[in-house]
Amino acid sequence: MPLLLHFSMYDTYVPNKTISVPDDVVPIIDNLGVPFSRWVTDQLRRHSAQTTATFAQQLLADAALAAGGPPTAEDALATAERMERSAPW
Repeated sequence: MPLLLHFSMYDTYVPNKTISVPDDVVPIIDNLGVPFSRWVTDQLRRHSAQTTATFAQQLLADAALAAGGPPTAEDALATAERMERSAPW
């Protein structure tokens, strides 16, 4: 009996989004070499990484906040969310 593994990339359902592009852009999309949704995702992540604090900057900021004692649950959650947003995956 084969072993079936199920992997999920997302914890929540994300509905498909539809965008309109000019006709002259369609051949460009067709020649990307990767699915358009992956290309858009990579571009958005790259933009986010360039416009937000680096991982090292986040660690320094979080360490400064922790200097007064252990973080509150709210601070810990905010830290985890920032780290997740800047993750390269």
